[in-house]
Amino acid sequence: MRTQRVITAMAIVLVCLLMPRSGPAADPPPAQGRLRAALLTAEMATSQRLAQCARDGQTTVVLVLDDDSRAGRAAVAAVTQRVAAASLGLDYWIEVGRCPELADEHPAWMASLQGHSEWRRMHKDFPQPRTNEVVKNYPWIPVLYRESFDAHVERVKRLLADRPACGRVWLNDLQGPPSACGCGNPVCRWTADYGPIKTATPLGDEAAAKFVAAVGKVVPSGARVVPVWTTECEEHDVAMDALCAGVGCFKGICWKAYTRQLGPLADEAPLIGVLGLYKQFGQDTDAYRQQAGWVQQAIRGFAQMPPKHGGRAVEPQRLMMVVQGCDVTPDELASQIRQAENAGAAGILVAYATIDQSWQPRMYQWR
Repeated sequence: MRTQRVITAMAIVLVCLLMPRSGPAADPPPAQGRLRAALLTAEMATSQRLAQCARDGQTTVVLVLDDDSRAGRAAVAAVTQRVAAASLGLDYWIEVGRCPELADEHPAWMASLQGHSEWRRMHKDFPQPRTNEVVKNYPWIPVLYRESFDAHVERVKRLLADRPACGRVWLNDLQGPPSACGCGNPVCRWTADYGPIKTATPLGDEAAAKFVAAVGKVVPSGARVVPVWTTECEEHDVAMDALCAGVGCFKGICWKAYTRQLGPLADEAPLIGVLGLYKQFGQDTDAYRQQAGWVQQAIRGFAQMPPKHGGRAVEPQRLMMVVQGCDVTPDELASQIRQAENAGAAGILVAYATIDQSWQPRMYQWR
């Protein structure tokens, strides 16, 4: 009888160990099942291009949605038919944070440049603000304000309305703008206003996570929401001749604030996209021993950096790497893919369409 009880207890323990974990990190895709996808505009998605995607082993087309006009909708509808004919999956990509439409209509909602002044090395002739002025980061409208949050939800809802079914909706740039603290680094995204002047109502660290939840209520039936996140600065970026231009970002507030925002997002989203435009972000340097080495570092940073700043690791099996497919050579693209695979990413999206990350300072009279 005692032997039987021991055997029964061991069986129960074994069953518990084999049961899938609950929560967003459960059931990661196996390495051989990694997503292979291509980011294309409607104009790029010709039948010939789709056939090439299939030959390249890409199984999904991620189509940029940025035109709500009748002509734009007709173009997307035609593409979705071609995608289906090519036996490829269909996802949608929506740029959120960089939004000229909202920036032109509501300049008060733009992020600002109030902190460090190193960004001026790239805009040497830009004037100093007067007491009734603040420098805005055009055309970046973060979801980090109450007013812009609601407007972005409505915009996404409008863009998705009456679209053909899709597998995923990718939401890019849910953080602050490039050079958020004023250092000039394009991956500095931890804040919208590094200073006292606020011209919209700030939200808390859970803003991005709540935005994902809100969009989840308006996506096509059965679609998953994939937020696309940008990593923070690297330690070598703080050098005077590097991206942070001497500002102590790496050991300052940047990663701490980043971690506080990533935690709620990781709780909300089972899969997270990683914006890994290594050349566009200036990380094609000798700091890495291998070509496109920053791609692997960016993925591993999600697991390594948050625990150092009071957060939880986000493992590579939950990350979909967005690699740069335009303005790179075939060898550079292959290197990025190899780095993402070596890091264990859950999927690889090749961005053949340009993901515009540019910005310009704009003076705004706030009172």
